[in-house]
Amino acid sequence: MNKNNIDPGTQLEIIGHRGYSAVAPENTIASLNSAIATGVRSVEFDIHISSCGTPVLFHDDDLHRTTNGFGPLKCKTFRQLQDLDAGKWFSEEFSGEKIPSLMEAINQLNGQIDYIYVEVKGIRKLQDLDTMIQIIRETNFADKTTFLSIDWDIVDQICCRDSGLGIGFIVETSDRFDEALKRVEGKSNAILDLSHTLPLENPYMVDQARKIGIDVVVWTVNNIDEAKRLRDIGVTRFTTDQIDLLLGWASS
Repeated sequence: MNKNNIDPGTQLEIIGHRGYSAVAPENTIASLNSAIATGVRSVEFDIHISSCGTPVLFHDDDLHRTTNGFGPLKCKTFRQLQDLDAGKWFSEEFSGEKIPSLMEAINQLNGQIDYIYVEVKGIRKLQDLDTMIQIIRETNFADKTTFLSIDWDIVDQICCRDSGLGIGFIVETSDRFDEALKRVEGKSNAILDLSHTLPLENPYMVDQARKIGIDVVVWTVNNIDEAKRLRDIGVTRFTTDQIDLLLGWASS
């Protein structure tokens, strides 16, 4: 057995990507509800900030891919965003689905989900992070949340503002791994969030992280064969679009 292999009894964490984005429009209440219905205990979603300062669930900088709107999200107020259809692009079944605020999403998940991963995609100013943190604190999700970002300065700023919150450094290319490892060392509240292709190509990454007490999450795993290979090198936390598929594998 490879020395990186984990105990077969170790519990695996399956994380719904943007809710359950394979069956419902991503980053919407419908997607979160679809994830809840599977019995998954963790979900991930993305956050942008409207022009009025409201954190909302949304992935892209621009509105056109997943709504009937156009232009940068950051140029619209939350009220203007509420006038958009964020579901019809996916299916007529979801026509009229709205862009939810962070507060609405947390309220929907409260009591239904054990843990959330909040990927901060964009902010207008650093004070926007205070708004997000305040919402998480007020809704009693502080011990159930990890803030993630590909922009590591954002992650550092969140840690400076509230060192009690979970933080995660997203690593999308192998050339950023060593620097990410340096940033998380000594931080008991930190994880590495790796593109799943990286540890598949470089299994040592998981071993290096574990040696300094840092856990690894991988995204986005939609294939059982890849999930098995990742588990064999020590990965226990999987973000996926295919929640039912991964839950079935994890429980087998």
